[in-house]
Amino acid sequence: MIIETNSLSPVESLLAPLRHSTRPFLTWYSKSGERVELSGRVFDNWVAKSANLLHEEFDLAPGAVVATDLPGHWKSAALALAIWHLGAELRCVEPGTNPGDVDIFITADTTTLAVNGTVEVLAVPLPSLAMAYDGELPVGATDYASEVRSYADSFSPSPIEVTATALDSAAGKFTYTELFTADDKQVPEGSTLMGTSWPLARILQTLISQWSAGNSVILVEQTVEITDALLRGEQVAHRLDHEA
Repeated sequence: MIIETNSLSPVESLLAPLRHSTRPFLTWYSKSGERVELSGRVFDNWVAKSANLLHEEFDLAPGAVVATDLPGHWKSAALALAIWHLGAELRCVEPGTNPGDVDIFITADTTTLAVNGTVEVLAVPLPSLAMAYDGELPVGATDYASEVRSYADSFSPSPIEVTATALDSAAGKFTYTELFTADDKQVPEGSTLMGTSWPLARILQTLISQWSAGNSVILVEQTVEITDALLRGEQVAHRLDHEA
């Protein structure tokens, strides 16, 4: 499948065909023992809620820059697609690194912040069922978990500039066209298991290519043991980032 990067959000081209799907789209295994299965419909709802929060709470719009030091996680993926729904740029940085001139900083650990109160902060608790951020929030920071559920689970994207930068990281910059134009002939068909040892930017790029090919992804946090039972239960056809 070639994702059309037209005037609408490329995220819409990716998610619209899956909006009513109950098939697994992204399954998350955490080192704390969580297994969270998100269908196409449920994942789309999380992306929409996140996009509505970012738009209504932070006025996020094309041209804005969002930095994050989040690790590979299903919430990181949902927030990234929400940012791209809105036509903004996502800048991936290492924890404790000053992200530079940005509009929003998204983090799971406010103790690593290096923004000195100069940008708005969205704090994201990583436990999947967390109802609130477990820790001290900087003054003015927004708690993602306690706020996101109140937003609408559908989102109507506006036209964006697909030649603008979508992703910026140590590995380079990618426009929307470069990030979302994918050819499924280059990706083997079948459910794919991925680990999280790669940098977030690479994880996001790989997720997009897998989803563009119609593949379900099983995202497994580092240190989680990949057992034969897990591989059989998830019907894994391909593995990335873990030694076979």
